[in-house]
Amino acid sequence: MMKPRKLGPVGGLALFYSALVLAVGVYSIVVLLTVQNPILLSGVALLYLTLPLGWLVWHGWDLLPVEMTNPVVLVLLLVGTGWFQAWAVSCLVRKLVDQSGESA
Repeated sequence: MMKPRKLGPVGGLALFYSALVLAVGVYSIVVLLTVQNPILLSGVALLYLTLPLGWLVWHGWDLLPVEMTNPVVLVLLLVGTGWFQAWAVSCLVRKLVDQSGESA
């Protein structure tokens, strides 16, 4: 059985970033589903929050089939992108810290 790792400062930042992305994403979906003509500033905030990969998702949006171009799908893709970025950065930093710890 594996021993759980300590969260550490990088893990805490990744967790905070993931929670922020989730909160903005849920708010965006609620606005999309409840407001008749939404002006989605929270979607723009989500796009900027998930930069640089969010920008790629935004520009790749035109490549999806027409039946999948629901704005809710875009918000879900941006949330997934944000979570992937948080995971990737925390793994990268953990690997760099492990390498620097071994050489010392």
